Amino acid sequence: MEPEKRLEIFQKNIESDNNKELRECLWTARYGKRKPKKDLFIGYLMEMKYISESGSTDVGGAKRKQLSKIINNLCIDNYEILSEEQRGILKNELKNTFKKFIQVSRGGRGFTSAVFGLGQLSDEGIAKKIAEQISNIAFLTPHMFRMDKEFKILQTAALEAYREEYPNREHFLKK
Repeated sequence: MEPEKRLEIFQKNIESDNNKELRECLWTARYGKRKPKKDLFIGYLMEMKYISESGSTDVGGAKRKQLSKIINNLCIDNYEILSEEQRGILKNELKNTFKKFIQVSRGGRGFTSAVFGLGQLSDEGIAKKIAEQISNIAFLTPHMFRMDKEFKILQTAALEAYREEYPNREHFLKK
């Protein structure tokens, strides 16, 4: 769902919501305080992708610090103290982020082409390529820095989003 539509629904229902503060915090963390222009959560996923591609060498702990900052920015740093309902809200927000990532990837010409923009990948090939990206972001990066526990909710959200978009292709994911 587009950010503008989400903002409209958010503003319409915010007053009757028991979790108003959490939803406002997530909205601000993802889109900023003003009218939504870019999805910051997608940016954090891309940061994790770049970290995984650059290897596990972490001189001075800079990558681990960057991952800690991402944990904070994704609002998953206090996951343990949230109520069950709030955990569900957070997981759905992260799942929505991964669905957006899948949608953007699936629609990108550079992503779906075989070699140098020539030839198109099959649906199966696209599913494999997206699974590889999600595996690197949600599973490999946290594992390289022994932060699986901190990213557990992100991993669950990624898995659920991929299952919904590509049923019966979960075996492409490297967990």
